[in-house]
Amino acid sequence: MSAPAAPCRTWVIDHRVDAATRERLGDARQLADLRSESVGALIVGSCCDSEALITAGADCVKIVEPVSPAYSASVCGSAGRTLNAEAILAPLRPRVVLASGSPDGRAWAARLAVRRSWRLFSPALQADFDRDDRLVVTVLSACGRYSREATLGPDETAVLTLAPGVAEAAPPDSARVGTVERIASVEVGEEPIRVEREIPADPSEVDIRYTARIVAGGRGLGGADGFEQLARVARILKASVAGSRVAVDLGWIDRERQVGQTGKTVTPELYLACGISGASHHLAGMAEARHIVAINTDPDAPIFKAAHLGLVADLRKVLSELERQLAAQPGSAR
Repeated sequence: MSAPAAPCRTWVIDHRVDAATRERLGDARQLADLRSESVGALIVGSCCDSEALITAGADCVKIVEPVSPAYSASVCGSAGRTLNAEAILAPLRPRVVLASGSPDGRAWAARLAVRRSWRLFSPALQADFDRDDRLVVTVLSACGRYSREATLGPDETAVLTLAPGVAEAAPPDSARVGTVERIASVEVGEEPIRVEREIPADPSEVDIRYTARIVAGGRGLGGADGFEQLARVARILKASVAGSRVAVDLGWIDRERQVGQTGKTVTPELYLACGISGASHHLAGMAEARHIVAINTDPDAPIFKAAHLGLVADLRKVLSELERQLAAQPGSAR
């Protein structure tokens, strides 16, 4: 294969090749073409189909393989990937590094950015170059509802994480050529990390998409004071409080805590639905919860079709009794 003449300043990094890798290669190809440069693909810790990477848009493929089976686990770990990626990419002075938006990919990207003092944008939506050769990155907020733009100068490096489906893969081009290099990994020792203690997140502050337990209320709570009782129960259960669209529209709970098609999709271990009828747009946002408990006075409420356990009862009485019994349990947290 003939080597690309243009420099490789845009890189896609991964530990395996999948659809999301090819998506990032598609975006990398578009970025590099704006500046008549080449695209590099760095795969650390596993064998892969280098031809597939080239047909997907890479000009230069580097595959880092463990020097022996004994080093396989350490190289494939986040620390090992970071050290190997740093050793290869640092001398090349990349402008853009595109990493996976998976939890593992975000950890790897963050480590790499910190070690090299490169700028991290996670999660990112897209990147482009302006007329002054500055890189303009569109970054998504943590809640996923807002975005902002950041501008980097020609001497700065950006590390972006892209979730699957954000980038767009280019059609495979079997006529493309590129270089392939297989590199022995650097040896990685044990990571100097010591866990002193774990500080759990406050459920009342956590984004409801990432909490294990949710206590949600709807019109049946009767008012904002009903959510005060709900919050007390949630505190004992170490759960987050959420609401239906009706509760949000009535001003009983913040819109950031709305569950449903027009709110957020949640998948907690426990979803306690209080006074929620279960309209289709609400069910769409919580139907994948592992355990759904519903309390409603209407035995025909649609929420009971999705619930694993349903109580046809006065929810205020049920919540009061639940609060009393939970508070009496050893280790309960008020």
